[in-house]
Amino acid sequence: MDIIDALMQAGFTRHESMLYVTLCREGELTGYEASKLTGIPRSNAYLGLAGLSDKGGAYRINGEAARYTAVDPEELVRNLKRKFDGVMKVIQEEIPQINASGDSFVTIKGTRQILDKMKNLILQAQKRVYISTSREQLEFVMDELSDARDRGLKVVIITSEQPGTEGMICYISNKQSGSVRLITDSENVLTGQLNGTNPTSLFSRNSNMVDLIKDSLTNEIRLININTKQ
Repeated sequence: MDIIDALMQAGFTRHESMLYVTLCREGELTGYEASKLTGIPRSNAYLGLAGLSDKGGAYRINGEAARYTAVDPEELVRNLKRKFDGVMKVIQEEIPQINASGDSFVTIKGTRQILDKMKNLILQAQKRVYISTSREQLEFVMDELSDARDRGLKVVIITSEQPGTEGMICYISNKQSGSVRLITDSENVLTGQLNGTNPTSLFSRNSNMVDLIKDSLTNEIRLININTKQ
Protein backbone atom coordinates (compact mmCIF):
# COMPACT_ATOMS: atom_id res chain seq x y z
CA MET A 1 0.00 0.00 0.00
CA ASP A 2 1.39 3.39 -0.99
CA ILE A 3 0.38 6.80 0.35
CA ILE A 4 -2.32 7.30 -2.31
CA ASP A 5 -3.91 3.95 -1.44
CA ALA A 6 -3.68 4.76 2.26
CA LEU A 7 -5.38 8.14 1.81
CA MET A 8 -8.11 6.48 -0.24
CA GLN A 9 -8.63 3.95 2.54
CA ALA A 10 -9.06 6.95 4.86
CA GLY A 11 -11.95 8.27 2.77
CA PHE A 12 -10.41 10.52 0.11
CA THR A 13 -10.89 9.95 -3.62
CA ARG A 14 -7.90 9.18 -5.82
CA HIS A 15 -7.82 12.75 -7.15
CA GLU A 16 -8.13 14.20 -3.65
CA SER A 17 -5.30 11.95 -2.46
CA MET A 18 -3.04 12.97 -5.34
CA LEU A 19 -3.83 16.63 -4.74
CA TYR A 20 -3.10 16.38 -1.00
CA VAL A 21 0.33 14.85 -1.65
CA THR A 22 1.03 17.51 -4.28
CA LEU A 23 0.02 20.34 -1.91
CA CYS A 24 2.32 18.91 0.77
CA ARG A 25 5.18 18.76 -1.70
CA GLU A 26 4.65 22.07 -3.55
CA GLY A 27 2.92 24.37 -1.04
CA GLU A 28 0.02 26.71 -1.90
CA LEU A 29 -1.53 26.05 -5.31
CA THR A 30 -4.43 27.20 -7.45
CA GLY A 31 -6.62 24.66 -9.18
CA TYR A 32 -4.88 25.45 -12.47
CA GLU A 33 -1.42 24.91 -10.97
CA ALA A 34 -2.51 21.69 -9.28
CA SER A 35 -3.92 20.43 -12.57
CA LYS A 36 -0.65 21.12 -14.40
CA LEU A 37 1.43 19.40 -11.72
CA THR A 38 -0.74 16.29 -11.31
CA GLY A 39 -2.10 15.79 -14.82
CA ILE A 40 -5.64 15.84 -13.45
CA PRO A 41 -8.05 17.66 -15.82
CA ARG A 42 -8.60 21.23 -14.67
CA SER A 43 -12.31 20.83 -13.85
CA ASN A 44 -11.56 17.68 -11.84
CA ALA A 45 -8.70 19.42 -10.05
CA TYR A 46 -11.01 22.22 -8.89
CA LEU A 47 -13.59 19.67 -7.75
CA GLY A 48 -10.89 17.60 -6.05
CA LEU A 49 -9.49 20.57 -4.15
CA ALA A 50 -12.97 21.57 -3.01
CA GLY A 51 -13.67 18.00 -1.88
CA LEU A 52 -10.32 17.79 -0.15
CA SER A 53 -11.09 21.00 1.71
CA ASP A 54 -14.57 19.74 2.71
CA LYS A 55 -13.02 16.53 4.08
CA GLY A 56 -10.42 18.35 6.17
CA GLY A 57 -7.36 17.74 4.03
CA ALA A 58 -6.78 21.29 2.80
CA TYR A 59 -7.54 24.92 3.60
CA ARG A 60 -8.78 27.41 1.02
CA ILE A 61 -6.93 30.72 0.92
CA ASN A 62 -9.23 33.45 -0.39
CA GLY A 63 -7.84 35.94 -2.86
CA GLU A 64 -8.12 37.07 -6.45
CA ALA A 65 -7.58 33.44 -7.40
CA ALA A 66 -8.50 30.82 -4.82
CA ARG A 67 -5.46 28.93 -3.57
CA TYR A 68 -5.28 25.84 -1.41
CA THR A 69 -2.77 24.70 1.19
CA ALA A 70 -2.48 21.24 2.76
CA VAL A 71 -3.47 20.59 6.35
CA ASP A 72 -0.34 19.59 8.28
CA PRO A 73 0.05 15.79 7.98
CA GLU A 74 0.28 15.28 11.74
CA GLU A 75 -2.88 17.34 12.21
CA LEU A 76 -4.61 15.38 9.45
CA VAL A 77 -3.71 12.06 11.10
CA ARG A 78 -5.04 13.27 14.45
CA ASN A 79 -8.26 14.46 12.85
CA LEU A 80 -8.75 11.19 10.97
CA LYS A 81 -8.05 9.16 14.09
CA ARG A 82 -10.58 11.24 16.05
CA LYS A 83 -13.15 10.73 13.30
CA PHE A 84 -12.62 6.97 13.03
CA ASP A 85 -12.56 6.52 16.81
CA GLY A 86 -16.02 8.08 16.85
CA VAL A 87 -17.21 5.84 14.02
CA MET A 88 -15.82 2.72 15.71
CA LYS A 89 -17.47 3.71 18.99
CA VAL A 90 -20.88 3.88 17.33
CA ILE A 91 -20.35 0.56 15.56
CA GLN A 92 -19.16 -1.14 18.75
CA GLU A 93 -22.05 0.17 20.84
CA GLU A 94 -24.93 0.06 18.38
CA ILE A 95 -24.42 -2.87 16.02
CA PRO A 96 -26.47 -6.01 16.89
CA GLN A 97 -24.66 -9.10 18.10
CA ILE A 98 -24.28 -11.86 15.53
CA ASN A 99 -26.84 -14.63 15.88
CA ALA A 100 -24.93 -17.61 14.51
CA SER A 101 -24.68 -21.29 15.26
CA GLY A 102 -21.55 -22.37 17.09
CA ASP A 103 -21.32 -25.40 14.79
CA SER A 104 -20.97 -23.37 11.61
CA PHE A 105 -17.99 -23.84 9.29
CA VAL A 106 -16.92 -20.45 7.97
CA THR A 107 -14.69 -20.04 4.91
CA ILE A 108 -12.32 -17.06 5.09
CA LYS A 109 -10.58 -15.99 1.89
CA GLY A 110 -7.62 -13.65 1.42
CA THR A 111 -4.35 -13.42 3.34
CA ARG A 112 -5.28 -10.18 5.13
CA GLN A 113 -8.66 -11.51 6.22
CA ILE A 114 -7.13 -14.75 7.50
CA LEU A 115 -4.40 -12.90 9.41
CA ASP A 116 -6.96 -10.56 10.95
CA LYS A 117 -8.98 -13.55 12.15
CA MET A 118 -5.86 -15.20 13.59
CA LYS A 119 -4.84 -12.02 15.42
CA ASN A 120 -8.33 -11.53 16.85
CA LEU A 121 -8.60 -15.14 18.02
CA ILE A 122 -5.27 -14.86 19.85
CA LEU A 123 -6.17 -11.50 21.39
CA GLN A 124 -9.54 -12.84 22.55
CA ALA A 125 -8.10 -16.06 24.02
CA GLN A 126 -8.34 -16.41 27.79
CA LYS A 127 -6.57 -19.68 28.61
CA ARG A 128 -4.35 -21.17 25.90
CA VAL A 129 -3.17 -20.82 22.32
CA TYR A 130 -1.82 -23.60 20.10
CA ILE A 131 -0.45 -22.69 16.68
CA SER A 132 1.33 -24.68 13.98
CA THR A 133 2.79 -22.79 11.04
CA SER A 134 6.06 -21.92 9.31
CA ARG A 135 8.48 -19.46 10.88
CA GLU A 136 7.78 -16.96 8.11
CA GLN A 137 4.03 -16.97 8.76
CA LEU A 138 4.50 -17.04 12.53
CA GLU A 139 6.14 -13.62 12.38
CA PHE A 140 2.83 -12.05 11.36
CA VAL A 141 1.23 -12.91 14.73
CA MET A 142 4.23 -12.75 17.08
CA ASP A 143 3.04 -9.53 18.70
CA GLU A 144 -0.31 -11.13 19.53
CA LEU A 145 1.35 -14.31 20.80
CA SER A 146 3.67 -12.25 23.01
CA ASP A 147 0.64 -10.40 24.35
CA ALA A 148 -1.06 -13.72 25.15
CA ARG A 149 2.06 -14.90 26.98
CA ASP A 150 2.25 -11.65 28.95
CA ARG A 151 -1.39 -12.12 29.97
CA GLY A 152 -0.45 -15.46 31.50
CA LEU A 153 -1.85 -17.72 28.79
CA LYS A 154 -0.25 -21.00 27.81
CA VAL A 155 1.23 -20.51 24.33
CA VAL A 156 2.39 -23.56 22.36
CA ILE A 157 4.10 -23.10 18.99
CA ILE A 158 5.02 -25.68 16.35
CA THR A 159 7.17 -24.05 13.70
CA SER A 160 10.09 -24.58 11.33
CA GLU A 161 12.76 -22.45 13.05
CA GLN A 162 13.41 -21.40 16.63
CA PRO A 163 11.86 -17.94 17.13
CA GLY A 164 12.47 -15.62 20.06
CA THR A 165 9.78 -17.18 22.21
CA GLU A 166 10.84 -16.87 25.85
CA GLY A 167 7.96 -17.92 28.05
CA MET A 168 6.32 -19.94 25.25
CA ILE A 169 6.53 -23.67 24.56
CA CYS A 170 8.14 -24.20 21.16
CA TYR A 171 8.54 -27.35 19.04
CA ILE A 172 10.63 -27.41 15.85
CA SER A 173 9.39 -29.33 12.82
CA ASN A 174 9.41 -29.09 9.04
CA LYS A 175 6.46 -26.89 8.19
CA GLN A 176 4.95 -26.27 4.78
CA SER A 177 5.07 -22.56 3.98
CA GLY A 178 1.64 -20.99 4.19
CA SER A 179 -0.08 -23.79 6.09
CA VAL A 180 -1.59 -22.80 9.44
CA ARG A 181 -3.51 -24.52 12.23
CA LEU A 182 -4.65 -22.51 15.25
CA ILE A 183 -6.67 -23.47 18.33
CA THR A 184 -7.60 -21.11 21.15
CA ASP A 185 -9.12 -22.12 24.49
CA SER A 186 -10.00 -25.55 23.05
CA GLU A 187 -13.06 -23.82 21.57
CA ASN A 188 -12.01 -22.10 18.34
CA VAL A 189 -10.15 -23.57 15.40
CA LEU A 190 -8.75 -22.07 12.22
CA THR A 191 -6.98 -24.14 9.59
CA GLY A 192 -5.93 -23.48 6.01
CA GLN A 193 -3.45 -21.78 3.70
CA LEU A 194 -2.14 -18.22 4.10
CA ASN A 195 -0.46 -17.80 0.72
CA GLY A 196 -0.70 -19.02 -2.87
CA THR A 197 -3.10 -17.96 -5.58
CA ASN A 198 -6.18 -18.53 -3.44
CA PRO A 199 -5.47 -18.18 0.32
CA THR A 200 -8.35 -19.88 2.13
CA SER A 201 -8.98 -21.04 5.67
CA LEU A 202 -11.77 -22.70 7.61
CA PHE A 203 -12.92 -21.33 10.96
CA SER A 204 -15.25 -23.11 13.34
CA ARG A 205 -16.31 -23.63 16.95
CA ASN A 206 -17.61 -27.08 16.08
CA SER A 207 -16.43 -29.39 18.88
CA ASN A 208 -15.69 -32.30 16.51
CA MET A 209 -13.58 -30.03 14.32
CA VAL A 210 -11.75 -28.64 17.36
CA ASP A 211 -11.05 -32.16 18.65
CA LEU A 212 -9.82 -33.27 15.22
CA ILE A 213 -7.26 -30.45 14.92
CA LYS A 214 -6.31 -30.78 18.60
CA ASP A 215 -5.56 -34.49 18.12
CA SER A 216 -3.55 -33.63 14.99
CA LEU A 217 -1.41 -31.13 16.90
CA THR A 218 -0.99 -33.52 19.83
CA ASN A 219 0.21 -36.27 17.50
CA GLU A 220 2.59 -33.85 15.78
CA ILE A 221 4.10 -32.86 19.13
CA ARG A 222 4.37 -36.51 20.15
CA LEU A 223 6.22 -37.34 16.91
CA ILE A 224 8.58 -34.39 17.39
CA ASN A 225 9.41 -35.59 20.91
CA ILE A 226 10.09 -39.12 19.65
CA ASN A 227 12.37 -37.88 16.87
CA THR A 228 14.19 -35.58 19.32
CA LYS A 229 14.91 -38.47 21.70
CA GLN A 230 16.21 -40.60 18.85
